[in-house]
Parts: sequence; structure tokens; C-alpha cells
Amino acid sequence: MKRRTALLIVVAIVVVIVAAGIAYSFYFAQQANAPREAPGVAVNCNPASSSTDLRSFEIVPDKTTASYKVHENLIIRNLPSTDAIGKTRDVHGTFRVSTKQAPQVATLHLTVNLSTLKTDEPRRDQYVRTQALETDTYPNAEFTSTCAAGLPVQYTDGQQVSFQLPGNLTMHGKTNQETFAVTGKVSGNTITGTASTSLFMTDFGIQPPNLANVAIAENKVVISIDLVAQQK
Repeated sequence: MKRRTALLIVVAIVVVIVAAGIAYSFYFAQQANAPREAPGVAVNCNPASSSTDLRSFEIVPDKTTASYKVHENLIIRNLPSTDAIGKTRDVHGTFRVSTKQAPQVATLHLTVNLSTLKTDEPRRDQYVRTQALETDTYPNAEFTSTCAAGLPVQYTDGQQVSFQLPGNLTMHGKTNQETFAVTGKVSGNTITGTASTSLFMTDFGIQPPNLANVAIAENKVVISIDLVAQQK
């Protein structure tokens, strides 16, 4: 009798834990994927610059990394709080900057090959490529900017600065305005820096992965780029 009672107690505890997990998963899914209004498209906001003041730089892919980080709730693995991080070095781009008088980022264009993003889990990568990003149809993400806010009045070679870089991000067939927080410096003929922003999958027509409420990805994604560029 005592053994039966103990067994019933254990079963009851397991049922409560499972029910709590499912309830939490359902709540997490609702909160993570709540509807929101997508941002608009950025405008060309830089004044005209003399071409003689501008220097052209090109991304060095072997020294540049683009990555994403998304929060996951993996009840099926008893991991209710974890981050998936995907990275690629397949990054290309050019930009033109001026470091004379008032510094300026006149134009910037970056392209990331999304089909080459990899995490620590090949099955996740396959799902992201085929079901979320649909890279067979939309292989690249592209960011274009003609604006920079918060640059210093004057610039000295090797000086590290932080500023905002708004622009148009095109991904999964949709274009939205996104603003990157940038920290970087120009040292001689080399630019090094980092840029990051937070965006929402649904703004780009991407549904956050949700496998039966036991493996759920949050709608919000952090995009980061660690870059090195050389003057052309």
C-alpha cells in the first residue's frame, strides 16, 4: 500500500512538472512571438561629399564574422533558457568614408551569405536554412546605409569612435529600416570594428521556429558583425 501511494505521488509530481513545462512553453511562445509593427524604410540622409575626401574600403572575409543570437526554450532537452549562436565568414562589402574635417560614412553596402551560417547543432542549421530563412530562395542578407549619427566633429587616425548607422536591411524578400550600433576605428589603411542590432523575425516574414511548444525560438534576434576592411 505504501509503495503504491509513493508511486502515485511520483506520478503526480511528474504530471505537475510536465504540465508546468507545457504551460510555460505556451506562455513563452505567446510572449516571444507577440505581433508588432515593422519599421519603415530608411532614407538617404547624408549631405553630398566631395569625392576627393572619400576613401574606399573593402571587407576582408577571412577576418570578418557575421553572427546571429536567438534565445531558445528547449523543454524537450530540459533547457528552458539557452541561446543559439550562428556564425559565418562569408561576408562581403564596400564602404566609403571620410576622415578629413567632419568624419563621415558616405556609403556602406554589406552582403552576408545566410546559407553558410552554422551553430553547434547541424539539425538546427538545416531547419534554419530550409524552413526559416529559405536560403534556396533568399540566400543573402544585404544592408545599405548612407547615414551615420553621433560621429565626432574631428577625427584622428587610430581614434576609436562609437556611432549609430541606420539603413535598409533586405532579408527573406523584405526590406526594413534597422539601426546598427557601431564601434570602430581607422588606422592607416585598415578599418576594424563591431556592429550590432536587434531585429524581429516576423518583420521579415520569418516565423520563429516552434516545434509543438517544446522547442521554441524567440522572435527577437541579435545580429552582430566583427569586421576588418582594407582600403582599395
